[in-house]
Amino acid sequence: MLIYLLLRILSIIPMLLVASFIIFALLRLNGTDPVVQYLINSNLPQTPELVESLRHQFGLDKPVIQQYILWLQHAITLDFGNSFISGRNVSQDFIYFLPNTLLLVGFAFMLTLCISIPLGIFSAKYKDKLPDFLIRIVCFIGVCVPNFWLALMLIIVFSLYLGWLPALGLDDAKSFILPCISIALMSSCINTRLIRTNMLEIKKERHILYAKLRGLPTRNITFKHIFYNASLPIITAFGMHIGELIGGALLIENIFAIPGIGLYSLQGIANHDYPIIQCFVVVLCLIFIICNLLVDILLLVLDPRLRHQIISPRSSYG
Repeated sequence: MLIYLLLRILSIIPMLLVASFIIFALLRLNGTDPVVQYLINSNLPQTPELVESLRHQFGLDKPVIQQYILWLQHAITLDFGNSFISGRNVSQDFIYFLPNTLLLVGFAFMLTLCISIPLGIFSAKYKDKLPDFLIRIVCFIGVCVPNFWLALMLIIVFSLYLGWLPALGLDDAKSFILPCISIALMSSCINTRLIRTNMLEIKKERHILYAKLRGLPTRNITFKHIFYNASLPIITAFGMHIGELIGGALLIENIFAIPGIGLYSLQGIANHDYPIIQCFVVVLCLIFIICNLLVDILLLVLDPRLRHQIISPRSSYG
């Protein structure tokens, strides 16, 4: 199993290389010119001499492959270059903004767990009854509501009309409440439906019938037998939703003016600031890959069948 984990960790390197090269090439082949955007922001004339000088200064006059190799040599040392617009070091800016985004996504993930697990269990327990019907209606609406629209509605109701919660900035713990709800609602509704479906499938298994015939308490059957077995595919889904939550933070941070990598990267995208965009994609891919690796490790710990399959792969073929 250690060899399996080592191979999974080493696989991070080629995945990051492929992702970084793709975004690097797409940025330079999409027809936009960051030099023109820089001149517009700086109120400078777009003379051919000035454009050519800036392209040489930014290293955009070299072939794409050579640009990528030079960028990769610095990226290996965690130096993602300087912003074309502000001239600040991108790595230092990301280190400064990243904790706020991780806090926001972490709170949103905990909120997703706290909402989806109880509702999913409750909905499965009262299948086709009024509680189940109401939960399914709420989940259907929650999946259809865009997070940016929900964020605006929450600001109007709880900040402007009621004045209970702050609308902008990141002053205290209250500042996280509305952004976390905006990010977590869709994931909570999706996971609630997934938990309900998996638990209803596990209920049909024979070992659940045997547990009932043995007279085990309903609570033990629900949590130790049904929910435990249903949680294995759910854990995989939760790992995938972490990337979705980070992607949701890209817009939500902009709406709530939260100083995180989402707001920082969105400004870089608007300005065609290549170093910021490249750093954001690499960091996002790294977080997503690490989260999936942790999910796989957790599944190995919880499911002995997976451990046995890794240790003795031929046994699965008889």
